[in-house]
Amino acid sequence: MKYTQRIQSDFKWTLGKVATRKASRLLRLVGFSPRKVPELTAQWRDKQIDHLKSLIEEAYLPHLRGWVRKNTVRREVRFGSRFAKNDKALEVKQRLEARGCSHRHLVYVSFRGRKKCLKVGMSDRGLRRIASQWGQYFFRDASRVVVYFPKRKKRKILPALECALTHIFYPFHLYHWPSQRKYRERCRACRDMDNAKTLVKKIFPV
Repeated sequence: MKYTQRIQSDFKWTLGKVATRKASRLLRLVGFSPRKVPELTAQWRDKQIDHLKSLIEEAYLPHLRGWVRKNTVRREVRFGSRFAKNDKALEVKQRLEARGCSHRHLVYVSFRGRKKCLKVGMSDRGLRRIASQWGQYFFRDASRVVVYFPKRKKRKILPALECALTHIFYPFHLYHWPSQRKYRERCRACRDMDNAKTLVKKIFPV
């Protein structure tokens, strides 16, 4: 993975801040800092770890977008402002079936407005999975739904696709990463993010 100079500099600067706080007592001992250097705390360190992980994720986004374009067929359904909320999920199923989209494996992304992502989810039961969730807020409040059909009709690609789209769009209510235990070991972005977290905690214990 190629990291830009800006990301590398930001990454190095953040690590430098963590290292400075870890060595705060030693720096004060030799009079290196004219002011009191705060000591390293778990809460502050974890905040810096989140920033490092976001830099790694940012570096992976172009690769993930290209991978999604190369391996999927994208179909979008839009709704007018007066469209009945409870009918949106079923409308997605009916419109896409009318276009000949009968794939069993897919990943759907719902949006409110132009960019706000509400939900990224996958289905191995085709469009029936979407229709069955007609009462969920991420379909009721959606202004458009985008469905990605893998070009390779294999179930094992679904966790990879769902994870990639979650990185790209970052849903509004993201409580856990998709297929976390099952897929994270095979996701390069998640793997590197987890490695960064593990190494920082190991090198800079509190």
